[in-house]
Amino acid sequence: MNTKIEDINTTRKAATVVVPADVIENAQNKLFKEYASQARIPGFRPGKAPVSVIRQKYGKDLDKELTQRVVQEAYAAIRENKEVEVYALVDVKEPAIEVGKDAEIRFEIDVVPAFELPQYKGLEVPAEDVSVSDEEVDKAAEGIRSQRAEFNKVETPAEKGDYVKLSYEGKIDGAEFPEDLARYGKQTGTWEEAGSEEAFGASVKEIAAAVIGMKAGDKKEISVTFADDFAAEALRGKTAVYTLDVAEVRQRVLPELNEEFFKSVHVADEAEFKKQIREGLEANKKNAATAKTRENVINKLNELVDFELPQSAIDREAYNIFVEFANTQLRQGVKIEDIQAKRDELMENTKEAAKTRVKTQLILNAIAKVEDVKVEQADITARIQQEAYMSGMPAEKFVKELTKDRSRIMELQANIRYNKALDVVVNAAVAK
Repeated sequence: MNTKIEDINTTRKAATVVVPADVIENAQNKLFKEYASQARIPGFRPGKAPVSVIRQKYGKDLDKELTQRVVQEAYAAIRENKEVEVYALVDVKEPAIEVGKDAEIRFEIDVVPAFELPQYKGLEVPAEDVSVSDEEVDKAAEGIRSQRAEFNKVETPAEKGDYVKLSYEGKIDGAEFPEDLARYGKQTGTWEEAGSEEAFGASVKEIAAAVIGMKAGDKKEISVTFADDFAAEALRGKTAVYTLDVAEVRQRVLPELNEEFFKSVHVADEAEFKKQIREGLEANKKNAATAKTRENVINKLNELVDFELPQSAIDREAYNIFVEFANTQLRQGVKIEDIQAKRDELMENTKEAAKTRVKTQLILNAIAKVEDVKVEQADITARIQQEAYMSGMPAEKFVKELTKDRSRIMELQANIRYNKALDVVVNAAVAK
């Protein structure tokens, strides 16, 4: 096949393929044989119906499939062409295929951009502090005790950390909250941790702060102005007046550091208790440091090289980021209609992040080629187990779902390859 490559821009090409008449004829003959062997036509034994009868019965289907096969062969010729490395097929102009004539098919493709890899081994990155102080150990120990605290009913005013049972109702300009925001306006018999920075349920942290000093039977009125970044957009900047009515206060009582407590956390004594805490904190810090180093390496690689990116790759990655954001918003209770209404704006806002992702992938893909990075079956098995665990799905079921979507399998393999290439760079990096 004769292939002609022309530039549209730096990363997009027009590829015109001339498919010879004999290739088309061979494809058609093969297609007729396949149809004839499978067709059930009255008066003819399987495989014995003449071409004219097959053509009469399946003409439109034959023409459609012949076109698809010829186009596929032409595209395969482009992918085998050493002149370009195809990133994605953008468009194809399908011709009317005529047997006995050459066919000219025009494709638009995005190609993998050519660029020179920077010196990626020995990159200098900031050293990450993984030391754990005694204060951090003590704070973590206090947290574990807090998780095991008892809450005793008291008649005294609530102190920070106590739990308070109350009912409250808020109004904005004297009116009740809109029905779709009612959970922010009224609660009956709910519990709040006094002074907590993170409000429970549908309440706001100002209510948690306001109950400090209140005791059972107390009532109070407070004014709350919702922050500009409040979860419910419709409430941002508005002021509500809440009436609080406390029913019960339960005082937090931490467990003593005694034999009973140590037994409950499976340690012998306080020394072993704090030793385990320190080891856990150190492990967390090392994991965080590794993640930060990987991020720094990626940023460094992006700084060291610059090249044009395939537009189809940016568009696809921007969409992926939008879907990730939309799913997060849905889990937080945002209505799908509200997300869809802002789709164009959100997609535009994802473009820069998409460019960074695409550029990083292209750089790591080039490094993987130089380093001859291989994706082994053990790598795939480990990643499947990890993703199955994160999804909360049994591994067997996850694999079944995965095998239904070839694009997901290819994406998983690509991500493994990127990460193994990144490991090469990270392991050779110099922390300073």
